[in-house]
Amino acid sequence: MKKNGFFTGVMYILLVVLLVGLGLLSYFNLMANREQQAAIEAAEAAEAATPTPAPTATPEPTAVPERNASTVTLAFAGDLVGQAGLATDAQITAEDGTTGYDFTDELSGVRASLENADLAACTLVSTVTDSGEYDSYRMPSAIASGLKDAGFDLVNAASDHIMDRGLEGLTETVNHLKNSGLGVIGAYDSSSRSFLVATVGGVKVAFLSYTYGTAGTGADPVSIADNSWCLDILTTDYMTEKETVDYEKIDTDIDAVRQSGADIVVCYVYWWDNTQYYTEPRDNQKEVVDHLLEKGVDIVIGGGVKVPQPIEVRTVEREDGSKANCVVCYSLSSMMSCFNDDYTNISAVASIQISRDTDNGDVWISGVNERPLMMVDTDDYTDYGSPEFKYRLLDIRNAMEGRVQGTSYELSDTAYSAAGKAIEDLHTLLGAEYDVANGGVSMDYPY
Repeated sequence: MKKNGFFTGVMYILLVVLLVGLGLLSYFNLMANREQQAAIEAAEAAEAATPTPAPTATPEPTAVPERNASTVTLAFAGDLVGQAGLATDAQITAEDGTTGYDFTDELSGVRASLENADLAACTLVSTVTDSGEYDSYRMPSAIASGLKDAGFDLVNAASDHIMDRGLEGLTETVNHLKNSGLGVIGAYDSSSRSFLVATVGGVKVAFLSYTYGTAGTGADPVSIADNSWCLDILTTDYMTEKETVDYEKIDTDIDAVRQSGADIVVCYVYWWDNTQYYTEPRDNQKEVVDHLLEKGVDIVIGGGVKVPQPIEVRTVEREDGSKANCVVCYSLSSMMSCFNDDYTNISAVASIQISRDTDNGDVWISGVNERPLMMVDTDDYTDYGSPEFKYRLLDIRNAMEGRVQGTSYELSDTAYSAAGKAIEDLHTLLGAEYDVANGGVSMDYPY
């Protein structure tokens, strides 16, 4: 009986402990629930105290002020590369048996692109003379009058071959161009170097030009150390590596033309020989272009590449915080040459519109378009029989329309197909949006 009483006592103790544990557990759960409920109620109260934000009002569009503006057009063609085939085609014999040269027919294809331009320019990659034989980079003076008659006003003479006949050849070239009524940039016939600034429809346009170096007719470049005034060279080491860009000189030139009151600054750059045949700009080209635009150049026209490279439009913020619309034509290719590698026979004339506010005088670039050109030989025609010439520069669209209309520009099936492909290639290389047939690209004032 004592044993049973012992077990009964233990059971009572365990029951009491269990009841006490359950009571404590219930208590702690109750307290936790109360704290959680208090936290929820506090959050709800805080949320209720925070006002609901009002919906954001739709912003009113900024009104662009209307402008009374006049517009002028600058036209830029590619390189005219002096080669023997072009001179041979231009040769004529007078009734008295004397020989002369007439480039009217060869250049006829570019006329349509220049008709509506207020100022037109191209690059001449050659020297000009009335003596000796005409071969690579040596052309008769008739090329100067031919360019003028075709509609050009200005010639960039800064190329790597302008010093092929030394200082005498350079000054003779400049003189022939000037005597034909053409303005000349990049090369000078006098030590009193001065920049060309043209007033076009009330807009002051300044022109700068630089060539990477002087190739010469042989392997060695030509030094201008004793006559540094005669040619604007891009690099300080043009006799060796041709890599160090003379930014100090370039910046000084840009500042000078800006201080002269120029509204628009155009800069020609005859690119390095290591850019030739590249259809995309190389890093050294991009570096120079970026610097020129930042420092105050508005239009960059590249040459020497032999094939087309892209056209670009940019709105650039200058060092002084102002903004400007800019146009870069990395390469418009060779307008006229005897080259026959891929893309070397196609080019374009880029027409850039400059607008001037007639109320307050603001000037900005307002548009750009291009018109395609192509060099062909006599095999591309069907109606000349056996012509005495070989090369002709064609306005591609005029030539294609002429075939349909039965005019003197009637093309063979092969030539017609090549003309169509040339337009497609130029769309790919320059940008299809710039083709005048597609409307070109327009730009508003850079507010």
